Amino acid sequence: MKRKLKLALVAVGAVIMWSASCKDTTQSAAKSTPDTFTVAFYNVENIFDTENDPNTNDDDFTPTGKLEWTEDRYRAKLSHIAEVMAKMNDGFPDIIGMCEVENRKVLEDLIALPALKAAGYKIIHKDSPDERGIDVALLYKSAIVKMESSDFLRVDIVEDPNERTRDILKAQMKIGNESIFFFVNHWPSRSGGQMESEFKRLAAASILRKAVDPLEKAGEKVVIMGDFNDHPNDKSIVDVLKASGEKGKGLYNMAAESHAKGIGSYWYKGEWGALDQFIVTSSLLDAERGWVSSPSDFRFLKDPAFLFTDNKGVERPNRTYVGDDYKGGYSDHLPIVLTIRKK
Repeated sequence: MKRKLKLALVAVGAVIMWSASCKDTTQSAAKSTPDTFTVAFYNVENIFDTENDPNTNDDDFTPTGKLEWTEDRYRAKLSHIAEVMAKMNDGFPDIIGMCEVENRKVLEDLIALPALKAAGYKIIHKDSPDERGIDVALLYKSAIVKMESSDFLRVDIVEDPNERTRDILKAQMKIGNESIFFFVNHWPSRSGGQMESEFKRLAAASILRKAVDPLEKAGEKVVIMGDFNDHPNDKSIVDVLKASGEKGKGLYNMAAESHAKGIGSYWYKGEWGALDQFIVTSSLLDAERGWVSSPSDFRFLKDPAFLFTDNKGVERPNRTYVGDDYKGGYSDHLPIVLTIRKK
């Protein structure tokens, strides 16, 4: 009980200090230079509103559910997400993909926060068939980024027709005078075992590959982001999506080198792994003009505020829940950030 009270007091103090600094951050949002823009991805770990949706399995995330998901906890979670976003860029990221969001309402509540309102975000979202009701989404600063088109690709798994997972979001966005295609992913989990569930992620990879293939052949600039629930060296990424950490060999995985060094976004059984990744076409990586990015422009946002250190001195993501126990943290994933520059 004392630990929970201490955590609550620390969280309140952090929110107060952060809110005081938000005036400068939000003001700088409008001053973002057109010569560079920031893209981020964040698995926010189950951002649900407090209302029961009879069409999804969201009963735990209600005030009377087993997680006791109250309005105060919901609002604290929104504030935490905004706090993380403020550290992704000077004035919040220009584009951010998210996963594990319940619906459009939670996104509207998020961008309505005083700290985020000045950023002028718009939302791309659609309810997916996922049983728990969690979706992918894209937020973008409408003063800097223009949406040209958007679509949601259904992930049907032939081997398991009853499996209902998240759609893949596809959006064509114009920044300055050039278009870039973005794909936001949250592939099926490893529930039941990595190998036992692998066929589901292979299916998702195949659908994404088919969508990216004509764009890559046409020389379009493409940014793929997401929580793939597989690592950069797993079959779904390497063999099906055909992405690697080698330049000049098709899709380039920005997270591959970091993962090989034991650096990642997700901590599991004592090891960090890069479940969250940015993957780009060579036309963006090797551009002679226009928008361009490089491996040095990619990073995992490993801020001390988002980490919990156990009694053995081991750092891991500071989670909202561990099992059914409310910890009041941020997420079980760290965010990833990619800078794209004008050449």
